[in-house]
Amino acid sequence: MIGNLIVSRLTRLQTRFKVLWPVQKPKRPDLHTAWLHRDDLPHFVSSSPVAQRYLDLLGPLRWHTLPERNLRRNWGQTAIPYASFIAAYFIKLNEGKDSIGDLRLFLTENPELIWLLGFPRVVSNPGWLGFDLPTSLPTSRHLTRMLRKLPNAVLQFLLSDTVRLIRAELAVLGVQTGACISLDTKHILAWVKENNPKTYVEDRYDKTRQPAGDPDCKLGCKRRHNQRASSKEPPATPNSNPLPADTISIGEFYWGYASGVVACKIPEWGEFVLAEMTQPFDKPDVSYFFPLMAVVEQRLGHKPRFGALDAAFDA
Repeated sequence: MIGNLIVSRLTRLQTRFKVLWPVQKPKRPDLHTAWLHRDDLPHFVSSSPVAQRYLDLLGPLRWHTLPERNLRRNWGQTAIPYASFIAAYFIKLNEGKDSIGDLRLFLTENPELIWLLGFPRVVSNPGWLGFDLPTSLPTSRHLTRMLRKLPNAVLQFLLSDTVRLIRAELAVLGVQTGACISLDTKHILAWVKENNPKTYVEDRYDKTRQPAGDPDCKLGCKRRHNQRASSKEPPATPNSNPLPADTISIGEFYWGYASGVVACKIPEWGEFVLAEMTQPFDKPDVSYFFPLMAVVEQRLGHKPRFGALDAAFDA
């Protein structure tokens, strides 16, 4: 049983039926590991100025600790990490691409980024790089869908790590951060016909009639003000239900969301976002204060001493 005959037969079987003993492909490093070990990168990646530029931009983030989804689950095709999608969206913003289609074209024209971002390579009809470029990328529709479906916890992790890197860089230069912060909210209109004044909608501002175009948006008021006459003459009093026109409360209502942001301005350096939270538009401004300040204190390690807030946060 220990003769060379059996060993040689096993060797021939292993060569003939490689599927029984699949060769394990080396795992591609994440962006942070690739940034730390540039010498291990393939030549077509290490020799690309575009790939090296984005490696310097994105590599310092701790991608290896990113809350990732289950990549072993059978999604019907090879699972793509969240990190690959997020890094691609960062490139879209940095390159100023107007659409996901333009982003996909840019990645196809720079195939070294496909390898660097970790998209699974398809070897059907291989080119000079050993993989097919268009089929190695998700479709534009799937890239758009994943942008909508990314978990907020993953994006908050990246924001927190970005704050860590900026503070560490400024601390080396002796610049203190986080002493004074500012907080404000900004409305985000939902892409629904109820927000289009040129479209007739019955009961446009009925909060019980949810728009079909967005099941999560809510109706809210951006601002209220008293109606005033534009001329010097006082407005005419209506014949029925007489009420002075200057006491009528006029509001601007929209379906959508509101994003609350806490920022810190560093003189001669810029203004940096410390925390962000988005809620449906029916939430009041004061509901943003305590959750955002708790995150700011966690990321700074201390409470800010001063704050610049508008009248909505007087309470």
